[in-house]
Amino acid sequence: MKQIVSCCMLVMCCVGLLTVSGCSTPAVQTEIKPVPSGFTPAMNLDSEIVWDEWVRGGDLNVSVYPQTKPDAAPTAVFFPFLPTVTLRDPLETGTAVAKGFWHEWLREAPFTVLEFRELKTSYTPAYAIRLARQRGALFAVTGKLTDFYDGGSVTGARLGVVVDIYDTRTGALIWSMNQFAYMDKDRTRDFLLFKAESRLPSDPMWVVTTAIARSMKKPVQQWTGQWAFVEQQNNSEENAAF
Repeated sequence: MKQIVSCCMLVMCCVGLLTVSGCSTPAVQTEIKPVPSGFTPAMNLDSEIVWDEWVRGGDLNVSVYPQTKPDAAPTAVFFPFLPTVTLRDPLETGTAVAKGFWHEWLREAPFTVLEFRELKTSYTPAYAIRLARQRGALFAVTGKLTDFYDGGSVTGARLGVVVDIYDTRTGALIWSMNQFAYMDKDRTRDFLLFKAESRLPSDPMWVVTTAIARSMKKPVQQWTGQWAFVEQQNNSEENAAF
């Protein structure tokens, strides 16, 4: 009897919380939400409480970072990621993931210009630097896939990425960072009066890619933002002189 009362209280509590907060759609999260994302209101053995899965993984590891502030408007060319793991279509997969990064980096962009360059073959950092320099960009953004699994909404996704950024004027590596993240479907838990389960988004690989891209964008954004601040100060001083 105590178990039945406890289960009933849990269901009613979840329903009450959902009434206040509303149901949400799958989104990038760093921890599980205390409030379920959905439920079936029928109080029978088929009742379900649903939590949207969230992105989990390791912290961002930055092994190389610039020692000086940008001295000019930061422009860059973004290149496909090269897989270091065995994949059926390595260049196609690396391009798709890199484009996901690129689209995220275009939002609140860390670079004043960020062009994506598609390639039909693998490439070396020196080649990427040369192409970016020819485009007039100060930086070349390259990367590697160190882990990749895309099981869709059935089993989830797993992604490991290394991003390297080179200065095209000197050829020096100025940024190197790596991170691993994943989404997987937790097991369904059956209780006495209801069933609790987790739900994956329709494209978990996109969610994981976006999560890592946002994480990696922050330190680069803070660095390039120093140029924008200095430029704004210089413009203010020039305008004040007239």
